[in-house]
Amino acid sequence: MEGIIPERLGNLHLVFLHLPIGFVVAAVLLECWRWRRPSTEGAWLQGRLLAANAVASLLAAGAGLVLASNGSYAADALALHRWTGVACAGLAIAAWLAHVRGGPVLARGALGVLFATTVAAGHFGATLTHGAGVTAWWADGATGAGVAQAPAAPVFVKEIQPVLERACIDCHGPEKARGRLRLDSRAAALLGGKSGVPAVVPGKPETSELLRRVKLPRDHDEAMPADEGPGLSAAEIAALERWIAAGAAW
Repeated sequence: MEGIIPERLGNLHLVFLHLPIGFVVAAVLLECWRWRRPSTEGAWLQGRLLAANAVASLLAAGAGLVLASNGSYAADALALHRWTGVACAGLAIAAWLAHVRGGPVLARGALGVLFATTVAAGHFGATLTHGAGVTAWWADGATGAGVAQAPAAPVFVKEIQPVLERACIDCHGPEKARGRLRLDSRAAALLGGKSGVPAVVPGKPETSELLRRVKLPRDHDEAMPADEGPGLSAAEIAALERWIAAGAAW
């Protein structure tokens, strides 16, 4: 069909992924209610929830695998999210079958494992797209990654993020990842594109591919941004260089 390309199919993962989370939470809450008040109606409704969850999990996992093959993500975080997501799809089917054909002990055990795996997959997904500090709410002021970067955050928001959004994200963002490079998250920028060269190396502007490319003459084949515009100003390049030298806090 015209307009249906792998990248667009992969983006459906962002739609489908919320469905299994809702179905699993609803099934767990219903199981808690049925523990105290067993009923035929409750068992029937839980079976429908688990069946819907199995279908939604397969859709989310399939779209996620397509998205992973067309984007640029940190390899370790991607592997964890990928396999916990695939496990969720398999466990969703197992939980439904256990509910339909197994006893209450097996059904509750399968649902518990599915819930735990869903939480893990969600955690790894958040880490993949937003960085390791996004779920570290327990970190203290001395060692927490999120707290350690807090002083530099205003610099990124005020000076760097507007530049990336204006000049980079159209070609290297969630909707298009040219050269498999994304610059809409710190993890993706540190990973780089299909060349394997990091776009940003914290503390080392001289080896950061992004900085090298924005400094190239506008008629150079590797110059960024790739359009025919004026490129980054000298002040923007200097701000980018200072930001990387200071650790590239996002």
